[in-house]
Amino acid sequence: MSQLKKHWENIYKTKNHKEVGWYQASPTASLMLLSKINAKPTQSIIDVGCGASVLVDKLIQQKYRNISLLDLSEEALSSIKSRLADEGEIPHYLSDDITKKITFNHSFDIWHDRAVFHFLTNAKDRKNYMENLNQNLSPSGYAIIGTFSLNGPLKCSGLDVVQYDENRIKRELPKTLELLESTISTHIMPSGAEQEYMYFIIKHKNA
Repeated sequence: MSQLKKHWENIYKTKNHKEVGWYQASPTASLMLLSKINAKPTQSIIDVGCGASVLVDKLIQQKYRNISLLDLSEEALSSIKSRLADEGEIPHYLSDDITKKITFNHSFDIWHDRAVFHFLTNAKDRKNYMENLNQNLSPSGYAIIGTFSLNGPLKCSGLDVVQYDENRIKRELPKTLELLESTISTHIMPSGAEQEYMYFIIKHKNA
């Protein structure tokens, strides 16, 4: 087990997920951006680094059924499945590392990532992440990636992060992907403190 996997397994085993800094009672920004790209319940969606997020609950309420949840932490995935109860069999659960080569059994119309990419402080990990995105996003699909903005924190959960604006994210994109737009969102932590995120909408060029 990698040190990073151990870190996240420990987080989800020892902490109440409603008290961690990134907890959202409602994933408002993500839902707004899904609406902006005209996402439809018939489309396939993956939530990369889902943690114990309630985004999947909202998607199921909106009749999404082709849902994949990916996280390093099996504990986080287990907590979601337990929380969903009778609907726990709807999502496809993947405990994997998005910075490693992953072979999915289908492409995704929507790639969602809130607060994974900014943890990738190693350039090779970022390159591998983007290769996974590039290869597994459907030709007409959209990626929504949320990271800390330049005004955001330098650390989260005791780990270093990389802050982003449009120029920085563009430098990370393969030549086949392009940034469509970005938006700033303020996250209110359970403690009441604020964190500034920047969300990016990305797609294949000429799609």
